[in-house]
Amino acid sequence: MEITWSGHSCFTLKGKGVTLVIDPCPPEYGCVSRWGTPQAVLVSHAHHGHSFTADIPGAPHLFQGAGEYEIGGAFITGIGTFHDDENGTERGNNTVYVIEMEGLTLCHLGDLGHPLAGHTLRDVGKVDVLFVPAGGVTTLSVSEARSLARSVQARYILPMHYRTGDARSELEPIETFLTAMGVQQAESRAKLSVSPTNLPLDPQVLVLSCETRAG
Repeated sequence: MEITWSGHSCFTLKGKGVTLVIDPCPPEYGCVSRWGTPQAVLVSHAHHGHSFTADIPGAPHLFQGAGEYEIGGAFITGIGTFHDDENGTERGNNTVYVIEMEGLTLCHLGDLGHPLAGHTLRDVGKVDVLFVPAGGVTTLSVSEARSLARSVQARYILPMHYRTGDARSELEPIETFLTAMGVQQAESRAKLSVSPTNLPLDPQVLVLSCETRAG
């Protein structure tokens, strides 16, 4: 499986039989879209920065909200959560997606705004790749993100939803999360090629890069 980042909380998962895009973001978030022609788009919540489907080619299936979905051999579970720690009264609902695909389990937390309770952590289960919001302010605090990342014990931890250049300047920069995780220098790659046979033995924070837009 190949994982690429298109900025903010948007990732593309490209497998042998299916391509998924999660939380597509608009051009003003600063990165060039690299999602190809996906079969499905997963949206964690309806905010503009996470549900910009206008530029996605083809006619992909749209999965949004709690439930169970299947496409091209990928099995997806949407778990209902909140965008804040007030049961959604401030920012609404959020969906955490657990994706079983090509022998791997991936979890995208969307704009999760509160720590996960024990039963929800059990629903998430064992995770190989975790996509975690790392910029605080409108999601988990940085310390909560660190605690959750350590609780899930994913082999790869991919931060998202943090300040990048002039985009989302109100968020914390990635260095804040890396410091909280005790990482002096995280490895950066343009993409992650991952399979059940090449997972690291210990949890690894990996910062994906994205091609920025000119101007």
